[in-house]
Amino acid sequence: MMIESLKDQHFQGFIRFSEIPSEPVPTEHGVYAVVREGSLEPQFLTPGSGRKGSHYPLELLRKAWVLDSEILYIGRAQCKLGIYERLNKYRRFGNGKNSGHSGGRAIWQLADAQELKVCWLVTGEHDPVEAESLLIEAFKTNHDGQRPYANRIDGTG
Repeated sequence: MMIESLKDQHFQGFIRFSEIPSEPVPTEHGVYAVVREGSLEPQFLTPGSGRKGSHYPLELLRKAWVLDSEILYIGRAQCKLGIYERLNKYRRFGNGKNSGHSGGRAIWQLADAQELKVCWLVTGEHDPVEAESLLIEAFKTNHDGQRPYANRIDGTG
């Protein structure tokens, strides 16, 4: 799946993690994705920039990599300050801080992690848990059953 497929579904943002504190990120519930533009082969790091002790073995990262996909992770946000809070916690985790967001941590073992972008979709009346699960299932359908690189589970919907 490519970035265009998210834009077709009205995802917004497409900003770097470092821009989260200064950009207008919604405080509503929703879903989000981490994307990597282009198809250059990744360089994996061990450890990465994430919180100490949170890295995966290189073999697992290589096996999880999905060729021909710009979508690396799909998550949901249901916290008090919605998408903003969840993405800010994710960013803090990637900067080595305790933050309460360890999902998708394989992102922080990519050499270009700080260049990745995040985008989001406010789900409004729709359940973010269900929306996340549907997005992951659609991804798997398009990629021979593989989840996005940093998703370890199919969602909880």
